[in-house]
Amino acid sequence: MFRFLIILFTGFTFLPAGAQQEQVVQDPAAREILDGVAARVKQMKSIQADFELVIEDRKENTKNISVGNLLIKQDKYKISTSGSVVYFNGKTMWTHMIDLQEVTITEPDNTDDEFLSNPAKIFTWYNRDFKYRYVRETSLDGTDFHEIDLYPINLDQPYSRIKIFVSQKSEMPEIISSIGKDGVDYTVNLRNFQLDREINDAIFSFVNLKNKKVEIIDMRGVK
Repeated sequence: MFRFLIILFTGFTFLPAGAQQEQVVQDPAAREILDGVAARVKQMKSIQADFELVIEDRKENTKNISVGNLLIKQDKYKISTSGSVVYFNGKTMWTHMIDLQEVTITEPDNTDDEFLSNPAKIFTWYNRDFKYRYVRETSLDGTDFHEIDLYPINLDQPYSRIKIFVSQKSEMPEIISSIGKDGVDYTVNLRNFQLDREINDAIFSFVNLKNKKVEIIDMRGVK
């Protein structure tokens, strides 16, 4: 589950709009909305939201739903669910499996500029890695959205399309869906946004309190 959230949220990285590949002809209506979201988010101190992750297997006709909270500040993030918490302070990542009382420490490659690298790099990957198209204005559960489809330029990706619903009221992407080539689709529904709050950097690091018995697995430096 964490991997999918990371895959989803890496996309919107703080790259200038001019960084897109000039040879790709893009839909100006979609670009205007996506650029507006990117510009707005770039000015924020932080983004916090509750999420619902829905995993649907079209072949097996199954659906799995989990919930949690996402907190992003610049290149830092924290993803929390009932059983796990992932902390990333811009250099070091701690994955805390609460039920197992286990914490794995790693250092992701921060020089990796790919779409799949870091959920804190939010809101502009569309400029470089995708073709995008404005689909329509639509209403879901009483909320009006701009519906936008993104198609990966790299056809080796495991998904054929990413669909984004940008709320006309909040001007935030509140629904993000990935259509998998293997028949498994992922949808993240975001709600209860708290924007532009002052957040202490210490929140993005795991602290092993003395009264917590957890096994530390330090994978830093391990290839």
